Amino acid sequence: MKNNKQIPFIKFSNFFLIFSGVIFSISIFLLVFQGIKTSIDFQGGTIINVSIRSDKHNLSFLREELSSKLEKSVSVVELQSNDSTNNFIITTEYLSDEIELNNILQQIYSDKYTIIGIESIGPKIGNELSKNARNAVIISLLLIGLYITIRFDLSYSIGSILALMHDLIITLGIFIIIDYEISIAIIAALLTIVGYSLNDTIVIYDRIRENISSNPHREKKLNINESLNQTLNRTLITSITTLIVVIVLFIYGGNVLQPFAFTLIIGVILGTYSSLFVASPAMLWLDNKINIDTEKEEA
Repeated sequence: MKNNKQIPFIKFSNFFLIFSGVIFSISIFLLVFQGIKTSIDFQGGTIINVSIRSDKHNLSFLREELSSKLEKSVSVVELQSNDSTNNFIITTEYLSDEIELNNILQQIYSDKYTIIGIESIGPKIGNELSKNARNAVIISLLLIGLYITIRFDLSYSIGSILALMHDLIITLGIFIIIDYEISIAIIAALLTIVGYSLNDTIVIYDRIRENISSNPHREKKLNINESLNQTLNRTLITSITTLIVVIVLFIYGGNVLQPFAFTLIIGVILGTYSSLFVASPAMLWLDNKINIDTEKEEA
């Protein structure tokens, strides 16, 4: 069936590139001057899941007692409560001796509490995880750039890398604005976003290359616009079905999977947008720039 849709993507490409550039710049500004809020995965610390069977379950009361006795900064979040039991997540700086916390809880609540789980990560391990996470993202982008350079050419490669950086940096900027913690699960989701966005971009690039080969004398921007229209149904169907899955995962995945799913929701939306309005227009601009510079040198 012939595709009759002719949405003028390239006609409005300058507007979308400027819009994306502004949002990207704001995100970079936030990253440099405000920084990312990281979980204990990267900075080290101790997380305790405790169930309390007592009337003394007030958050401020528990936080003040732990802060004064541990002499550390303490965060307390209530997970769920019923008539007899209250569950809390206690986050604090790294505790080398977890028995100290147990003794404090015993002083406050006697035997009316149960420690469900304790997770501790030392500062050294946190630093190593932080470096490994950063290296994983950088190496993945470099390898992707190399692959696309070999498969297509340099302008395609730079366009795809710009689109991926657009998705990652703006996602991090959104996390800073909403004060969201970056954990190992978030890094995994970011790498998943890279793969998802790249897959969509390569499908579009393949169609662009096919149309250029079939119509070598037609303006490249017309070939690109036609390619974006031809792949639009595939792009939208893939994005919508993926979004349905990750939204369900976000709603029913619980506290452990919600950060991962939330990151994917943002990533799928940004990845779809960048495939249509960043990767291909950026590639076209770069290709025209390279051709103009080449012509000047030959002249």
